[in-house]
Amino acid sequence: MRVFLRTMVVILALLSLIACSSKHKLVAGGPDWVNQGSGAFKKEGDRVFYGVGAVAGISSQTLAVQTADQRARADIAKQLDTYVANLYRDYQTSTAAAMGRQEMTSQQVEQSLKTFTQVSVKGAKVVDRWKDPETQTIYTLVRLDLDGVKATLEQMKEMDPDLRGFVHSNAEKAFDEIRLEEGRR
Repeated sequence: MRVFLRTMVVILALLSLIACSSKHKLVAGGPDWVNQGSGAFKKEGDRVFYGVGAVAGISSQTLAVQTADQRARADIAKQLDTYVANLYRDYQTSTAAAMGRQEMTSQQVEQSLKTFTQVSVKGAKVVDRWKDPETQTIYTLVRLDLDGVKATLEQMKEMDPDLRGFVHSNAEKAFDEIRLEEGRR
């Protein structure tokens, strides 16, 4: 009886580890992007953020699609918050030794980068949708490429030119750091 009990405990522990390690629940018959989920990806040389949104239980098809779209955009916004936090941290580090006015600079940078995040999400585009025939769950895939993020940055008139230059020249580095962090999870 003890051997059986120990075996069951080991099996349950292994199953819980496997369940916790998968990022998303697999959806049978779903497109690859549904099962892969959101994140920062490097595809064919392009650096791209993908967000996935899903909704079930809404009888209005139009409202369900709009909700899935908004959830996918919110998913990208969460990724951009991480991206901006990395840029902000790097900028603080690079200016700490060079400037005696760190506090004022940090406040300006933080405010500018928050505005930048809000504006950038507006450039996200719906690139695919899928409806699960069994559960009627609607999935939306939204894409935001790093070049679009950079273009948005160039249009922000209120951003300090030094900060704009720093973010522009460090955009790929911050993106790659996010990909590394996601790979560790």
